[in-house]
Formats: sequence, C-alpha cells, structure tokens
Amino acid sequence: MKTLYAVWIRIDETLPWIELKETYQTKNEGRKAAKAALNNVEVRIVAMPEKRKQIKALATIRQ
Repeated sequence: MKTLYAVWIRIDETLPWIELKETYQTKNEGRKAAKAALNNVEVRIVAMPEKRKQIKALATIRQ
C-alpha cells in the first residue's frame, strides 16, 4: 500500500485549515505545492466602515 500525502494550509489562526485538492507521493512534493499555492494567493484589501454588519468570509485557493 502506497502512502500519499495531502497538503493542509492555514493562513491565520482565526481561519480553518484548507486542504489542497491534490495528493502527493512525497512530503517534499507536498511542501513545494504548498509554497507554490501560497505564492499564487490573491489578496484583496478592502475599506470597511467602522460600524459594520458582520460579514461571512470565504477563503479559496486555486492551484
């Protein structure tokens, strides 16, 4: 039975762990994939009024 590795990343301690879609044959392949995913993360900075309604955050990572 062959061991495959899944990659889980966590951006911040307030966010849940996110599992990448692929599985990898070695830990090094998984580590490289995680670094590639993090290098391709899209970041948006948005202005928010001081008094605001609570919003639902959605984090996605594309590979």
